Amino acid sequence: MFENITNFLKKLTKKQENTVSNSKEAAKERLHLVLMQDRANVSADFLELMKQEIIEVIKKYIDVDESAIDVRLTNKENSDGTNGAPALYANIPILNIKNEARKVDAKTTTEEAKASETDKKEESKEQEKIEEADKEKEENNEEDKKEGKKKKETKKEDEEDNKEVKEDVEKTSEETKEEIKSENK
Repeated sequence: MFENITNFLKKLTKKQENTVSNSKEAAKERLHLVLMQDRANVSADFLELMKQEIIEVIKKYIDVDESAIDVRLTNKENSDGTNGAPALYANIPILNIKNEARKVDAKTTTEEAKASETDKKEESKEQEKIEEADKEKEENNEEDKKEGKKKKETKKEDEEDNKEVKEDVEKTSEETKEEIKSENK
């Protein structure tokens, strides 16, 4: 009987030690969470709101075990063993992927393939338009060069004609002066 009492007291003492140890760990975890929330500038209410929104989005596509979901802030450990930046940790047990999500995924993939094909066709058309515009520019440049050459030739011819006319005028002027002189004599 004395042994039973001793065992009972030992068990009670262990329970108290475990309770103290568990309380100590819980307090340590809460302090750790508060520190991380402070560093990340995130309140507990904000974290809970974010958790609920994440769950709602995931529930559109997947059946999850809501009672086992664990979303919390943790510290990412650096390669040297020190605590790094806060990180959001989410452990969300999946029960089933909804068929609608699979259909949406297949439909989205098909639509993306069609859109990609359409985009490629449009890009090809745009490239053809650019090439045509470049070709037209080249042709216009060639025409401008030819026209420029013609203008230079015409200008040169005009200068030669002007020079001849000027020489003729000077010659005629000289002849007229000589005639006038000879008449005056």
